[in-house]
Amino acid sequence: MQDAFESPLPAPQKEPGGIFRHPAVIALTTLFGVAALYLLFFRGPVPTPSSVKPRLPFSAAEQAYAAKLRFGNFAMSEAENFLHQKVKYLDGDVQNSGERTLTGIEVVIEFRDFMNQIALRETRPVLGGRAADLAPGATAHFQVSFDHVPDSWNMQMPTVQVSGLQFAAAQR
Repeated sequence: MQDAFESPLPAPQKEPGGIFRHPAVIALTTLFGVAALYLLFFRGPVPTPSSVKPRLPFSAAEQAYAAKLRFGNFAMSEAENFLHQKVKYLDGDVQNSGERTLTGIEVVIEFRDFMNQIALRETRPVLGGRAADLAPGATAHFQVSFDHVPDSWNMQMPTVQVSGLQFAAAQR
């Protein structure tokens, strides 16, 4: 009579637990997989060494000579590009009142906000290349464009400070 109550199905076998069936391990594996796919497909290209422009030197000699440069005639203007975005321009002049010819000048331009805190700081070249040599006593005009000046800018003229200089090779 006891046979009538027994199930005709085989008894269920207990599966081995194993570490790979634990929910925390599955969640971590999924998280690492998604992170790996993101890095593989959505990370930007690695810049090549030729595309990274080195900064101009600014050692003690360049710092001492920077005091001989005079910046002036600043003017801000604004234009709209073909994407209907506002682009701001900083125009100015730099005069070399020293005794050496310069082939490169880099400056740090800082825009301030209404609380006099820095809203935007960018390092930009204002003079560069052989065609743009700045002889002693000469003045050069420059124009620098800015695509994304923050709305918090206080509408005052940005500050301009020399951050790099390149001297012309000495003539023999």
